[in-house]
Amino acid sequence: MSVRVLAVGASAGGQEALERLVAALPAELGACVLVTVHITPTARSRLPEILTRAGSLPAAHARDGQPLRPDTIVVAPPDRHLVVDGGRAWLSPGPKVNRHRPSVDVMFASTARWAGPDMAAVVLSGSLDDGAVGAAVVARAGGAVYVQDPAEAQFVGMPRAALAAVPDATVVPTTRMAALLTTAVRSTPAPPRRAADAGREGDGPVNMADSSNPLYLSSDEARLTRLVCPDCHGSLAQVDLPTITYYRCHVGHQWSPQTLAAAQAEVSEEKLWSAVAALDEQAALRRHLATHGGGPAEESPAVEEDSADHLRAADRAGYLAHTLRRLLDPPVTHHGGQGADTDPDVIDPVS
Repeated sequence: MSVRVLAVGASAGGQEALERLVAALPAELGACVLVTVHITPTARSRLPEILTRAGSLPAAHARDGQPLRPDTIVVAPPDRHLVVDGGRAWLSPGPKVNRHRPSVDVMFASTARWAGPDMAAVVLSGSLDDGAVGAAVVARAGGAVYVQDPAEAQFVGMPRAALAAVPDATVVPTTRMAALLTTAVRSTPAPPRRAADAGREGDGPVNMADSSNPLYLSSDEARLTRLVCPDCHGSLAQVDLPTITYYRCHVGHQWSPQTLAAAQAEVSEEKLWSAVAALDEQAALRRHLATHGGGPAEESPAVEEDSADHLRAADRAGYLAHTLRRLLDPPVTHHGGQGADTDPDVIDPVS
């Protein structure tokens, strides 16, 4: 196999590993290096400057439609997916994948569709599992997958998820990764790609709005589920690969299993706090109606009965709000005595 494109994905704790990798790559590598690192959409990314200083390959943010050239590093900019097609880099403002834009999965999968066995994917430190589905797509397309040894990664989520999706991936510490990648790039050259291979892959997915079937599924989706997308609340379809299952709504938000579970937990907490707020407001309004609902001049048994109903409703809403609040934010229990000083889970703030 001869590698012409290296695609590197990282998240939390991955920048240091990325810098070590780039520092060890030769100036005449012979391949284009693509990089996606999770970053806040509104942040100003200085990653290209950092990578240029770290090694001998020039790095820059991707420009829409730029050709992929060897011996350069192309970095996904904030709030844009880095998509590869037709030998060029494209910037997409499309739906977030695993709650990220740019997403490692998007870069891996699009590069695999175009480059196939002429690419290698590299997964570095990061939390959760972005990159796992993309790594599986790369492996199915004949590309190589390299994973930072979880034993040295600051955050093991992404490396472990990638290894679960591609069990035969090469596990390697970053101190040895550059040498392995350089050897792969400089192996026997691959035959030239046909013009048809370099073009765009098909006409793209059919939009649900163009379908007459309310049970709409794309060609690669196995079935609809009762799960909903945490971002847009659309129904999630299941997509099955041999080693990993993931989920996608018809808008295009895509979820790997661990990221979906984390997003569900976050959304559930938001909804529960919204319920607390609604119950607090309901209790306050009911108490107000109990004392002011009939007007100052009106007194009758019916009004008194309405007032009692409002108070009962207020008490119930207040009880539910109090119960939910205690479940979501339980009071801190301070343990006195010697045990508080010897508890191994207590962190000494001056240590």
